[in-house]
Amino acid sequence: MGLLKSLRRVSLWRGYVSDLVRDERKYPGKVRLGERLRAWSRGLLSESYLSYGAGETDLRLYLNDVERYVRTPFVNGPGTRLVNDKLLFHEVVAPHARTPEILGWVLQGRWHAVGSSPNSHPLRVLLGAPDGSRFVLRLRTGGGGRGVAFLEAPDGALLLDGRAYGPSELDGLWAGFQDHILTRFVEQGSYARAIFPAATNTLRVLSMRDPESGRVFLAAAIHRFGTSASAPLDNVGRGGLWCEVDLSTGTLGRAVTRVVEGRPQFRTDHPETGAAITGVALPCWPQTLETLLRLHEALPLIQQVGWDLVLADDGPWIIEGNNYSGIDIFQVFGPLLTDPRVERFYRHHRVLRRRVPGADATAHSG
Repeated sequence: MGLLKSLRRVSLWRGYVSDLVRDERKYPGKVRLGERLRAWSRGLLSESYLSYGAGETDLRLYLNDVERYVRTPFVNGPGTRLVNDKLLFHEVVAPHARTPEILGWVLQGRWHAVGSSPNSHPLRVLLGAPDGSRFVLRLRTGGGGRGVAFLEAPDGALLLDGRAYGPSELDGLWAGFQDHILTRFVEQGSYARAIFPAATNTLRVLSMRDPESGRVFLAAAIHRFGTSASAPLDNVGRGGLWCEVDLSTGTLGRAVTRVVEGRPQFRTDHPETGAAITGVALPCWPQTLETLLRLHEALPLIQQVGWDLVLADDGPWIIEGNNYSGIDIFQVFGPLLTDPRVERFYRHHRVLRRRVPGADATAHSG
């Protein structure tokens, strides 16, 4: 059994290294060879190197891409599956926080009802919902906005990403889905609709369990907003933008957009709607923080998670967790390792195996 686990770990490790190489190769920006070599010598992708200031700041204070891609995936150990599998994730989260109900599981093109009505036919689930109800189909595992589709049931019809299906075509509706879950659509708060109404705009909050005290703390947060390129999603890789969130106040800071070449561009408003982003106060922020801390405390197998949530006018909805969240989206606003709690966490889990400036002086602080 030990050998099988070791072989599986090696296989996973090779996959994560492959992801690292793939992301470096697909970066579209023109990077001089000297800069590329400097980035690699510091364990950084070229894009991260440019995003973090291209050496104008002390790059040792940033968790680098080798550490993130190759080591952070193993931090949660046996808890990894609880985060990666959205069916399991829903079961462990639902007793502690609001999360969209899972109504069905589509496996290899066939519907399997789950949730409160395990024997429900999909027509009963979809057409029996209030008129105008919307649903979301998402991959049971994986993320990054891949495999997401939207389903509506207006006036007794079925619309999948805008295409109409009759009741007799239901089998064809599921045909393209191999391992997806169906959940109810969650309405975002009025503040998010005012900034960009054509996408569901989500937060990503990174939480960690302190290895010494066992207490959970929140390390960083960002808010994503969609654009016409990414809609109906807010996915950054598809052209969405994101901004920093002040954890203490819930106030939105500078927004950033990816650029094809060079460094990120910072702005204070949405580039298409013109709505202000910087300075917007998120609703129900103390409630949101308390929910995330309580939820993570209740899941002892999970050491680190990137929570994706929709913030409604009456509080948060937990959408999913990310086992090894992207780190660059946080660190574009500043290095994570300046927080001694974060530095201790990654060092304890052997993600961090190098000296960090100032770490010795703050090893017992925070």
